[in-house]
Amino acid sequence: MNKRDSEEMIRLAKEGKEISKIWSEDFNEYDYWEVYTEVYGAGERSSLGVKRMITSRLNKLAGTNNQEDREELIEEINELIWHLYSRYKESQQKLDEIRAIINN
Repeated sequence: MNKRDSEEMIRLAKEGKEISKIWSEDFNEYDYWEVYTEVYGAGERSSLGVKRMITSRLNKLAGTNNQEDREELIEEINELIWHLYSRYKESQQKLDEIRAIINN
């Protein structure tokens, strides 16, 4: 996989595009798992993936009585929420820049 494709995959995931759509719409010349590995290897996740992870962790948290496990799950959920929040802030900043260009 070339660097340009890798950077584009990561950018699309940062913008919230699902990995399956990145693969099927933009990079179907690669295997799905190559795209998945590239995006996750860079520390990125799609918004839908993060949402699913949060839901899974919340369900797990509801069934956990061990305090140490609960604290670990809460910390992981917090990190996932911060991930979504930081992507949201980046998107808002980009939208503001686009609006400024359009309005001038």
